[in-house]
Amino acid sequence: MKRLDFIKTNLAALGGALLAGGLPAIAAPVSAPLASRSTPRQAAIKLGMRVSPGLSDQHLELMRQLELGWCRLDVHERDFSYEDLARTQERYAKHGLRIFSVFNNTHKSPSLLLGGPEREAHLEVLARGIKDLGRLGIPVCDTAWLGLLPGSQVFDTSYADLSGIRTRIFDTAEYAKIDKVAGRRWSAEEVRDALKYCLDRIMPVAQASGVRVAIHPDDPPIPEQGGVARILHSFEHFRQLFDLCRSPNLGVNFCVGTWIEPGEATGKPVNDMIRWLAANGRLIDVHFRNIRGMLPRFQETFIDNGDCDLQEVMNTLVEVGFDGLLVPDHVPVFTIDQTPPPPPGTTYRTPFPPAGVAYSAAGMRTMLRNACRHVET
Repeated sequence: MKRLDFIKTNLAALGGALLAGGLPAIAAPVSAPLASRSTPRQAAIKLGMRVSPGLSDQHLELMRQLELGWCRLDVHERDFSYEDLARTQERYAKHGLRIFSVFNNTHKSPSLLLGGPEREAHLEVLARGIKDLGRLGIPVCDTAWLGLLPGSQVFDTSYADLSGIRTRIFDTAEYAKIDKVAGRRWSAEEVRDALKYCLDRIMPVAQASGVRVAIHPDDPPIPEQGGVARILHSFEHFRQLFDLCRSPNLGVNFCVGTWIEPGEATGKPVNDMIRWLAANGRLIDVHFRNIRGMLPRFQETFIDNGDCDLQEVMNTLVEVGFDGLLVPDHVPVFTIDQTPPPPPGTTYRTPFPPAGVAYSAAGMRTMLRNACRHVET
């Protein structure tokens, strides 16, 4: 859907609501949930947003008002305990929000590549975290097999300015100026062997706990960073992953933006990859974002005006019966929400800019309604 069409569609909906006597009570108290908007066909997709434990009640209330009823919780604290998670879950529930998945950055440890007693201790922490999810009824542990060594994940090289709206840029030429190899290089075989070692120990715990583990593709999808090979950014890579570990609880946190960043180098177009993952029971949750350009240089943009037709992607998700979490992932940061950006080359931290979240939520809901109509015809 073109951005102008999207704006026209939502303005028409706004006008209709006003003529009918007003909009839903966006200032409704927490105890009064908003009435769900009807869709032409009941879709199983769970719309949500990436959040952090420290998100304010105002932000949580905004999610409720936008009908983003599900959360992907990003945890960066290494001492985040079962009690911390339970308190967070309880606080979110007061706003009508449920946690679908937890991404715990404590998985990023050099020990996972270097081995030794520290690796076993680290894997025990990961296993305990997965057990905690099972105890609390949180069905998914999101993870990513990258950034394990210091300097081995650089997410952006600069920021784009779209009429004052800030989005991410990655440029391989600029990245080459800051890339640093610490000591030695790690081959794809070594990195894959280390991943197998970890999965062999973690996945039995996940199965026993009733938790699925969803792995995010490499972002950016380049051969290596910081001397560490990247092994999860093509169809062949994921086919190899599921040969390494056949646990039914292992799947993919599929990022649409990441998949289109390298173009044809993935070996399977985005909609075909979605169909393949769904057919094999591996599509767990989806990041819904768009870009302009592709490697060696791309920039993120609005979901409705990038190079990928995300309406077609949404159609595919509905067609395959996807019933997992769909989040906009990174959202554009409008001027009203801007704070000084982190310096280029630092590890990305997902913000919660309200204007960008609201824009993306409206876009996803419009595309979902259109997809339901498309499948019916």
